[in-house]
Amino acid sequence: MSTEAKSAEAMSTEATSTEGTSTERIRVVIYLRAPEEGTEPLEEAYREISWVRPGAIPGLLRSELLRDVDRPDEFVLHGEWESLEEYRAWQFGPDHKDNPSALRPYQDRSRGRHYAVYGIASEEVRDA
Repeated sequence: MSTEAKSAEAMSTEATSTEGTSTERIRVVIYLRAPEEGTEPLEEAYREISWVRPGAIPGLLRSELLRDVDRPDEFVLHGEWESLEEYRAWQFGPDHKDNPSALRPYQDRSRGRHYAVYGIASEEVRDA
């Protein structure tokens, strides 16, 4: 089995192994690294992706590209989703699987898994 096939199988297993279904908001982070020629190609790829715009994908509430202030060649794509169900529907649906992201070449796989999905364990909101 190819490495790519094993990765797809692992992600599928991960998706089905979550306990029940969740309607809580979740956060997804994708770890990215700029190429040697600088950050502009990565930042331009982010601006060109249509799915990061509000309303483009059901359930995606917000998307932002964050740069590490201490390591300026490292980035995180942060997305906030209405629920795990909506994220998984997009993640394993044809709109995502059949259309590789322009950010794929910048995924930082040096840390193992290049993304993480977080549920909100606790939240404190301070009024501005």
